[in-house]
Amino acid sequence: MSIVILHVGERVFWGAPEVIYLEGTIASLQPTEQMAIVHIDRATPHSAHLIDSDIPFAANGLVPLKGDSPPGTTDKRSAERLPPPQLSDDEKIWRTAATAIHQVYGYQLPPDQEKTLIEQVKRELERDPARRAQIIASMDEILKREW
Repeated sequence: MSIVILHVGERVFWGAPEVIYLEGTIASLQPTEQMAIVHIDRATPHSAHLIDSDIPFAANGLVPLKGDSPPGTTDKRSAERLPPPQLSDDEKIWRTAATAIHQVYGYQLPPDQEKTLIEQVKRELERDPARRAQIIASMDEILKREW
C-alpha cells in the first residue's frame, strides 16, 4: 500500500466517470480530520450542479490527477440538479468492469480491444454471485449519495 501525500492547489479526483466523477483543486487540508476541501471544476453531467462548489472529502478517497480529464466529464455548471442515471443490474456490472479497465489502461485503447477487455472482466465479476450482489449494492449507494 502506498501513501499519497496531498497538497493545497493539487488537482485531484474522486470516483469514476462511468458512475460519478468529481474533479478539482484542493482548496484546503484538515490534517487532524484527514479531510480535504476540493473546489470542484469538472464532473459527470448528472453531478454538474456541484461545479464551483467546495466539497469535503476523506483525504484517502482522493486521487491526484495525472494527465487529462477523462471523457464524459464537463466543466459547465448545471443550474439544476439532475437525477443519477437509472441503471439495470447488468449495466452496473458493466460500468464496474469498465472502471477497472480504465484504471489500468486509461482511455487510449482501441475500441474493439477495450470492449473485449471490459466484457472479460464483466464475465469474471458475474461468476461470483456474492461479489455481483456486493457490486450492485455498492453502486446503488453511490448513485443515491446526496451532496
